[in-house]
Amino acid sequence: MGYLVGPYINMIAELEPQMLIQALLYTGIAFTSFSIISLVSKRRSYLFLGGIIATIIQAMILNNFLRWLTGYGVYGMPYLLGGLFLSCLYIIYDTQIIIERAERGDKDVPTHTMLLFIDLFDLFIKILRVLNELNKNKEEEERNRRRR
Repeated sequence: MGYLVGPYINMIAELEPQMLIQALLYTGIAFTSFSIISLVSKRRSYLFLGGIIATIIQAMILNNFLRWLTGYGVYGMPYLLGGLFLSCLYIIYDTQIIIERAERGDKDVPTHTMLLFIDLFDLFIKILRVLNELNKNKEEEERNRRRR
């Protein structure tokens, strides 16, 4: 995942370095908030999110397939925000899964840490993509104002 995203992060770092810091700040706040939500909730109260996550993933795959076949489908900011929402759900769900496994005696810290790191990295990339899209929209609006 890092190999594929590395050039994108490098491009953002060269063009808009403050966007990386902004994305890191938002990622830290979101990850901490959703982890705390998952930690202080009742035992296994968010495990139902697994079904919701699977449904959202299936809908996004179907959307991509239909967009590939027909050219029509959800794209742009709504699709990016859906992916961001999915990343937030994953943080809550995976934290609940880790807590449940740890209470049952599975103390595999490297695996649990890797699972949360992947969630954190995915959230960072999704936030960076949303910020980049917002920046593109802002620049496009400025160009349109200058033309008028």
